[in-house]
Amino acid sequence: MSRICDICEKTYQTGNLVPRGIGNRVTKRTSTHNMANLRSKKFEINGRKIRVTLCSSCLKRIKKDTRDAVKVETVETEAKA
Repeated sequence: MSRICDICEKTYQTGNLVPRGIGNRVTKRTSTHNMANLRSKKFEINGRKIRVTLCSSCLKRIKKDTRDAVKVETVETEAKA
């Protein structure tokens, strides 16, 4: 499983751990990798089930968009009736 979001292509962030040695002098630096919060989710698209790797922010946005679409659809059907 790749560690990249399939929608926004988010991956890890790099940074430095900078410990302070004697006084405030920097003695060494260690690079770190902060991984993205990835989830694996199955979606049904055109009758086929597809497994997608998503970051949590994309998953949250998809859930919100589907909720909004359902609300709009119900309002439109009530207006026609």
